[in-house]
Amino acid sequence: MDQPNQTRSELDHRLITLARQAGDAAWDPVTGLIAEPAAYNPIHTRIWTGTRHPHRESVLFALTLLETGDPNRAEAVLDVVLKAQDTDDASPTYGIWSYYAEESLAEMAPPDWNWADFLGRDLAFILFRHASDLSTECRTLVETALRHAARSIIRRNVAMSYTNIAAKGTFVTLAAGQLLQDHELTRYAIERVGRLRDQIRDAGSFAEYNSPGYWAITLEAITAIRQYIEALAAVEGAGWIAERLWRHFIQRWHRPTGQLSGPMARSYVDDLADVGPVLAVLAKATGQESPFDAVPLRKPSLSLVVPAILDVAAPEYVIDALVDSPTGQVRERFSHTTAASGHRQAIQGTTWRTPRATLGTANTSEFWLQRRPLLGYWATEDDHLWQQNRHVRLRFRKDDYDFSSAVFSSIQAGGHVLWAVGFISPGGDEHIGLHKIEAGQPFTARSLKLIFEIRDPDATVPGSRTLLPGPVEIDAGPVRLRIAVAAARFGDLRPQARIEPAEDGIDATVELLPGPAERELIMNRVDGGYLVGSFSMIESDTPSDSGSPVEVEVDEAVLTARWTSPAGNRLELSAPARIGTAEQHLAAYRGLVDGVAVEAPPLAR
Repeated sequence: MDQPNQTRSELDHRLITLARQAGDAAWDPVTGLIAEPAAYNPIHTRIWTGTRHPHRESVLFALTLLETGDPNRAEAVLDVVLKAQDTDDASPTYGIWSYYAEESLAEMAPPDWNWADFLGRDLAFILFRHASDLSTECRTLVETALRHAARSIIRRNVAMSYTNIAAKGTFVTLAAGQLLQDHELTRYAIERVGRLRDQIRDAGSFAEYNSPGYWAITLEAITAIRQYIEALAAVEGAGWIAERLWRHFIQRWHRPTGQLSGPMARSYVDDLADVGPVLAVLAKATGQESPFDAVPLRKPSLSLVVPAILDVAAPEYVIDALVDSPTGQVRERFSHTTAASGHRQAIQGTTWRTPRATLGTANTSEFWLQRRPLLGYWATEDDHLWQQNRHVRLRFRKDDYDFSSAVFSSIQAGGHVLWAVGFISPGGDEHIGLHKIEAGQPFTARSLKLIFEIRDPDATVPGSRTLLPGPVEIDAGPVRLRIAVAAARFGDLRPQARIEPAEDGIDATVELLPGPAERELIMNRVDGGYLVGSFSMIESDTPSDSGSPVEVEVDEAVLTARWTSPAGNRLELSAPARIGTAEQHLAAYRGLVDGVAVEAPPLAR
């Protein structure tokens, strides 16, 4: 087993140094924990101002201290954190921690059961790598906390479609079973590896599809199983999952821009340069082969200690694809949803890649903050990887945040997309699940707007700025972006479209609530709500006409849009014209290219 006193690679040393720098800079000797400026978070916590002391990052700091030979300080941190765990097995929050020392579990809104998985993982790393460095008393406390976390994970028994937590909790229960010699935990955990593998195989791929940060977290957990766990059945199952994770990643990896193309189920940023753990994993997996010998680890971060202590490996064909990604179009079935009627609707993605640009879409999605239903990138010949970021992202916002009751449908062929946006009720507000707007529930809004965010400081609009119906063409150097909004409706209101400058680029916006006044709305009582249009990403040296206008037909419940793209493909899309349930949104979807329904193949078989 890898020990911290063995010779580290230069990269691992750099990662641990950055983690230690982050911890030392944030260390609060008064509380014995990491301190950070509070910031707004719409879920779980209300600690939004002042200074807060996170339990998760503090355990990472304890691990980092042990990796850098400071066990006394590590034990001091662990002593504070372990006392904050709920150890009452009759409690509904048994085995977990609150986010911050300033806020109890009872004060959270609601508590986050994932903290058994997150902190349990790092406690397992501490025991695997540093049990002999801890005092007997501290080691016993860590073992007890790990047992509580593992039993909390079993009690919750999260769905295996919750990809990153399913993987992380599997490692925690395997580790607890092995370290504590608990055969009941081990039996559960080995069976859980099989359930996770079967869920991926049945769905076709990963429910948390193409999610950079969560992909890295999942791969770290699966790698940890292969590296630290002795149970052969678990290791073999983890190997199968790891290979699918790598295949899934390279489907949308775009070497010319150094980015993952769209679509994405969960992401917090639009530039991979801001996700240090992902770049660290890629650098380790490729042996720092160019361009991964120059990944920009821009700032110290405690999370970098995790890839540093893992033996990340990828198959040779994956390394080849990372170093020189293929071009062309790929479709992948990520998962499926099953309606009460028994109808299974595939959730699938299409990604188009060229030597200079890439564009990806989901066939159906929501506009939650973490979703990226339409996302594309491009680079000029003078750009350097991870130093410039030029992209387009489609968003729908209510007032100042992404609106989860807005939903997306599309059909894509090459760099051309026929799209529709609608609304569901009941649905989410700021958060897709924790902030619900029930059917019949009033809510207020000053603005409901669709935005094509073009983030390229060199982009210009040389011609027409009439977005509705359009098209508007945006010159972005190596690509031209062409946007048309063929129809827009929200009850009796008159939507307004505009092209306007934005920070580092241009926004193409359709506002459904014109005027500054705040309005009270009841979503399912709005008489029709939708936007329909087309989007094209065209390489600048490719001759192209504007294609035909989008044709839109609306019956009582369903709209059908048809469009001949500039490349000559006939695209057809059906989506709801009325505001209905999420199930009705999925059931209405139909996408065809040249008269043939698109059925993407699964990744996993």
